[in-house]
Amino acid sequence: MKQSRQRNRRHRIKPQRKAVSSELQVYDELSRKDPGTLLARSAVLAGRILLESGAETGRTEDTMSRICQAGGAVVTDSYVTPGMLMISFTWHGQMIHNMKRVSLSGTDLGRIQQVNALSRQLQSGEITLEDCYRSLCRIQEEPEASVFRMVLGAALAGAGVALVFGGSLQESAAAAFSAALCAFLLESLNFCTPSLRTLLGSSLITLAGVAAGALLGIRANMVILAALMILVPGMLFTTALRDCIAGDTLSGQARLSMAILTAAAIALGNIGTLLILEAL
Repeated sequence: MKQSRQRNRRHRIKPQRKAVSSELQVYDELSRKDPGTLLARSAVLAGRILLESGAETGRTEDTMSRICQAGGAVVTDSYVTPGMLMISFTWHGQMIHNMKRVSLSGTDLGRIQQVNALSRQLQSGEITLEDCYRSLCRIQEEPEASVFRMVLGAALAGAGVALVFGGSLQESAAAAFSAALCAFLLESLNFCTPSLRTLLGSSLITLAGVAAGALLGIRANMVILAALMILVPGMLFTTALRDCIAGDTLSGQARLSMAILTAAAIALGNIGTLLILEAL
């Protein structure tokens, strides 16, 4: 029995760790063996960062095409939807394609500005393709804003909107507290779908506003309205309209559907919570 156990131990296969892959790990191999693929990956990576940061479809397609042309590509075609990026071009007589699945994750104007600056520098010859690719990788791997920063920003936004709407200092403070609670909840529920997170955030703001109105004797509707403004998909709706006006109707309709769904989740969370409180 002991010998058989020892043989089993010797022949037991140890689980292998999955290799951690990133854009930078494939840089050296592509730059040496296949610079055309490196050009395609650079264009797609730039488009991915732009799209995930809230850029409109026309800007993303134009930036991808400019990067390819700056790298020596001809007959460049780029196609972008809210869920997918594709690039196709001819490079030294070779037809090269690349495609990437993406998902919209929010708005980051800083990243959009950085990618646009890189594409302009590449087109003017200030930087090489390798430098552009490395910079894009660094932008992609930058950490997101901390929870404290998001909560603080939500609190300032809620307080400012309350003052703009004509609320008192107490109502502004209550709106700031409600918005901060909502932002903390949204950052804590990353495993939920965006619509569910928005619905729960709207419900929490409504509960906090009603509680503040009952305890402090202030207008609950003012607190709720000001705090809910942090959930309104204004940037998404504006980008959807810009896409539709520019002729990118498929992307515009997709973004518009997402904006309408978000607005419906806000309304459902608010009205549903009020009805439940009324029934109690």
